[in-house]
Amino acid sequence: MKINTSGKLNLNLCIRNRRETNLHEIESLIVPINLFDEIDIEINSKEHDEITFKDDPELSDYSTVHKALECLRRNTALDKFFDISVNKRIPIQAGLGGGSSDAAAVLVGISKMLGISLPNFSTIVKDVGSDVPFFINGKTSYVKGVGDDIENFYIEQDLYFLVIVPVFGISTEAVFQQWDKQKKEDVIKNNFYLNHEITIFNDTLEAAMRLEPKLKSFKQSLEEVLGKEVFMTGTGSSLFSIYDSEEKAEYAKNNIDIDNRLVLVTKKIDYSYKELLD
Repeated sequence: MKINTSGKLNLNLCIRNRRETNLHEIESLIVPINLFDEIDIEINSKEHDEITFKDDPELSDYSTVHKALECLRRNTALDKFFDISVNKRIPIQAGLGGGSSDAAAVLVGISKMLGISLPNFSTIVKDVGSDVPFFINGKTSYVKGVGDDIENFYIEQDLYFLVIVPVFGISTEAVFQQWDKQKKEDVIKNNFYLNHEITIFNDTLEAAMRLEPKLKSFKQSLEEVLGKEVFMTGTGSSLFSIYDSEEKAEYAKNNIDIDNRLVLVTKKIDYSYKELLD
């Protein structure tokens, strides 16, 4: 089975309380975008899984894909082993959800292959990660709780994004630890109103900039070049700006001359799986 599984952008991110489990309650409007990792899943005849991330041996040793398989074996009657290869196109530690997307694709793919039911979202959050239920659901959604409360949200207008990934990454865990330390009045509330229903903001921006001071100057430089506001997705490090046409986004892309890991034009898509083939 071959699966193309997408990245995401957080159009907004509000942090609520931290639970006794150390997971933070959030509210976030998340959209899937047309940036995909490519995953190939096959049942093998061995007594172990073989998981390979092309060009990234560290992830081949342990990753969210491993966690997804552990979750299935812990909570279902899964008794098969798999060869899984991942061609990563979604940058890591970038706030684009690549690891969670990979895990969701493996969970959904194996569920479809073998006809087994998935564990509930609360279990998946605990065992694998908070963004995984969003990718299993697959659609633009308001995500609440610790990532286990998903409500589909329809955005009629086409949205195009210029996504800029800096050369540095930022750890999600470290950002939340920094957020816990800082005074809540330090949270930056620069709200941008996309329309009467959608406000763009990110409660973790200040924490991310304190952890990685280069993020602040990177954001300021981009805003000077683009002449418009730039936003952070997830806990960083990727930044994005919003356009109403692909042509405008491509024009802006051609003006970027700041050192970066990746610059791309992408768009909101209807579903996080581009293809799911037996």
